Amino acid sequence: MNDSQDTDEHELEKIRMKKMQALMEQKKRQENAQKQTLSIQDKVDFVLKVVLDSDAYQHLKHLQQNEPNVYQYIFNELVGQEVVQNIDYLIAIIRRQGGVPRRIPRDVIVYLERKAKGIKSQIRVKRGDEVMDLGSYLKKE
Repeated sequence: MNDSQDTDEHELEKIRMKKMQALMEQKKRQENAQKQTLSIQDKVDFVLKVVLDSDAYQHLKHLQQNEPNVYQYIFNELVGQEVVQNIDYLIAIIRRQGGVPRRIPRDVIVYLERKAKGIKSQIRVKRGDEVMDLGSYLKKE
């Protein structure tokens, strides 16, 4: 009876160890995936710093903190799936060339922000105290 009880306890201990080991491996895989995700985000951030003008980059970071949905829309417009897949290649090119010849200005970020918010551009005409959009002004004349 004692031998079978020892055997059962030994088997239970083996099962516990296997489960514990499986949990540890799963946790390790999750940590590695998280590190890789952070690494890719850091690389994308580096590329954005190089490609965008400094004021455009600051505006984008401001949007990230204050309006995450608008930021996500702009981010998806600027950084496609191809960029993420070839991020190491892009960084190598940037380092070899010492940057990019033309940077993206803040106007582009503002345009994408307005597009994300659904704001249409309007030309306003002021005649005396009256302000109206250009279409109404031309129809009136």
